[in-house]
Parts: sequence; structure tokens; C-alpha cells
Amino acid sequence: MGYTAIIFDLDNTLFNFELCERQAILGALEACGIYLDLHGINETTFIQVYETYNSKYWRQRETFSPGELIEMSYQSTLAQLDIKTDKISNLSQSFWHIFNHSAVMEPDVNEVLTVLARNYCLAVITNGFVSAQLPRMQAAGIDHFFEEIVVSEAISFAKPSPEIFHYALSKLDLTSAEVLYVGDSLTHDYAGAMQVNIDFCYYNRKNQNLIQEVQPKFMINELLKLIKLLN
Repeated sequence: MGYTAIIFDLDNTLFNFELCERQAILGALEACGIYLDLHGINETTFIQVYETYNSKYWRQRETFSPGELIEMSYQSTLAQLDIKTDKISNLSQSFWHIFNHSAVMEPDVNEVLTVLARNYCLAVITNGFVSAQLPRMQAAGIDHFFEEIVVSEAISFAKPSPEIFHYALSKLDLTSAEVLYVGDSLTHDYAGAMQVNIDFCYYNRKNQNLIQEVQPKFMINELLKLIKLLN
């Protein structure tokens, strides 16, 4: 196949984003002395309501800061569930402190990166905030594997925009033919890689069925299979 570099997505490819986020959402509540059981609310219900608002507000990330987005998400969630507190700003601060140090990884990440780094240049392209993505990689102890870490906030382009892929190729001084991109999102990763003619390996972590029009170069449901695929 002749690849020189393997570029990875971060969330839900190397990190288990759902578990990282869950730790931060619930950990912030505990840090601020808000106990759901005292209000007759279970964790699953709180998470579901929170994520509904968070998805809505996150679409306004060009207008609001990360802290404001989280504060708005907590405020709306607590209001809907009739939980009263004067610690909304504290919740946001606690969330980011916990999330920025969360390091729940997908299975076998360290082994896969260790093996692949022997023969390939490794890099990351991730949508998100620099203040979150880099500290999380450092907390997980995986940042040293990567020659380049491209975060959308830093360059004002996000996947699936071709600009973020072109930027990464430029930093690596490689052509699209020399790179394999590995990610979990057909909307952001597959669509972006296809626009710049980069071969795409779909990390199908939930074993979803693909429509006929979607044809990644490779598909795996375990990261360990990358080793056999590429070595």
C-alpha cells in the first residue's frame, strides 16, 4: 500500500468520547455538591437531557466560548429537571477541568500506536478546542507518538472541510497518496478524506451497516486490526 503516514481522528477513534464526557458531566455535579438521587433523578436521565441541550448549543460554538456553552447546557438541563443551584459557573469550570484531563481510551490504543510508530509517521486531525484536545492527549500519555496534531480551532477550519486535511498534509510534507486516515465518523472523517483523495479506514466501532454509496478503502471494528492491515 505504500503509506508513509497514518493520520487518526481523536474522539471515538483513540478516545472514548462518550465516557470522557460522562465522567466530566457527572463529576462536575459531584464537585459542586449536586446529588441527583436527592432529586429523584438517575444519571442516565440527566445525561440524556444534558446532551440534547449541549448538541443544540454546540452548533453556536462560533458565537460562544467553550465555558459558556457548557454553562448554558447545565443551566437548561437543571431548569428542565427542576434542580436549583447557584453554582452554574462552578459547574462549567469543574466540567472543563475534569474533561481536559480525561483519558478514557478505546481498546488497545497504546499497543496499536506503539507498533505503528515503528514504521509510520503518525498524526492527528481533530475537531475541537486546543485547550481540551492537547491536555487530554498528554493526560493519556499518547501525545509523544504524533509528529503533528492539527486541531480545528487552531486553524479555523473543521472536518469535513478539505482545508484542514490540506493543512495537515502541508505540515507533514506529504501527498494525499502517501497517507491513510483512520476515523469513526462518516460525516466528518470519511467525507473529508474523500474530498482530498486520502484513503480512509473506517473504524466501525458500533458495527453499523453502510449504505451502498459509502465505500471506505478499509473497514475495521477493532483498532488492533490496523496492525495486521498495515504490517
